[in-house]
Amino acid sequence: MDQILGSEVENNEVNKFLSPSPQTLITPEIEEIASEINGTFIEKVQKILDMGPSLVGYKEFDEKVFRKRTGVQILKDGYITGCTDAAILFITLTRASGIPTKYVETIDKEWLNNGGNNYKGHIYTQVYDESNDKWIWVDPMGQKVIDSLPEGSVIYKEGLDSWDIGIKDFDSQRHEFEKFREQWLSRNNE
Repeated sequence: MDQILGSEVENNEVNKFLSPSPQTLITPEIEEIASEINGTFIEKVQKILDMGPSLVGYKEFDEKVFRKRTGVQILKDGYITGCTDAAILFITLTRASGIPTKYVETIDKEWLNNGGNNYKGHIYTQVYDESNDKWIWVDPMGQKVIDSLPEGSVIYKEGLDSWDIGIKDFDSQRHEFEKFREQWLSRNNE
């Protein structure tokens, strides 16, 4: 009975990351793109990574749109401004393709130790490989599957997307990162 209950909880946890959320809504535009993606699990992931540059270009950081757009808005605008946008678009497309995907916000250990106004971190994702029953790391901005989280990266939070973890703009990022840094420093200086 406990084993069955454990599997049910695990399945619910995986299925949670198939669900769209306000920032990663699956719209007809997204469904149309996803319908063209086929192959094995890893082939689909790689196709989505590879198609990124054909869907959107890159513009420099813009605080006016930072973490404020949905996957479909990023697609319609035709550009990303960094790793958050790349991850949001990737997550929207992977979920529309039936691949459970986690949004993983990291903060650089160097910034956690030293602070400063230049907040340093990166957004990664994890995709669930059902056939091997494991989560696989992906760097959507770098357009590649990676073996593990890079050294020096500290997981801040995991969730459905940026809004789900409470970061909706630059001010909320600053507030959340500073709060996390205080807690992290107190835990690591004990």
